Amino acid sequence: MDDEQSPGPLDEDLSRGLVHIHEKLGRRILEHDKLAAHVYALTEVLIASGALKLRALDQRKADDAKAMADEATSRWDGARVLDDTRDKYTVTPAPVDCASRVSVCKAACCRLSFYLSKQDLGEHTVRWDVARPYHIARRADGWCVHCDPATRACGVHERRPLVCRRYDCREDGRIWQDFEQVIPTAEVEALPPPA
Repeated sequence: MDDEQSPGPLDEDLSRGLVHIHEKLGRRILEHDKLAAHVYALTEVLIASGALKLRALDQRKADDAKAMADEATSRWDGARVLDDTRDKYTVTPAPVDCASRVSVCKAACCRLSFYLSKQDLGEHTVRWDVARPYHIARRADGWCVHCDPATRACGVHERRPLVCRRYDCREDGRIWQDFEQVIPTAEVEALPPPA
């Protein structure tokens, strides 16, 4: 294979994501195999002893499988993509002068969690959290990984996510007590200022 056909190094996020998936799958396979062996042995003993009828077992398995699937769906916020197919470059941003307010709001909107769009993912610029697939990636301090800690400016502003482009903080009670009077909420007031 010549140099032109050789794959380049894996992107750091992709590499971390693959390791995360492989670890989870490996653990699940081992747990599944142990559990399956136990259940098969127990089922055979119960059927052989007459304590369990095969037809009743089949019906119960179908009922339990449905109940387990319903429960998993209700509590697992799995990998989803933002259900908005608009071209993010055609979305008109909210008329908010962020630069003049960032010293007060401390870029609190950059702490919000949200899904990325297919367009965001396809551009391979905006990073997502490998532990929460397709959510915006955030640093340990809670801010978006693209938010500069010193200035709170967006490091990917030209290619920022669709959610960021369409977000309007003016009526968001998580950010402002009073947008017009430039009074943030107590939670935003308590956030540390830019580094």
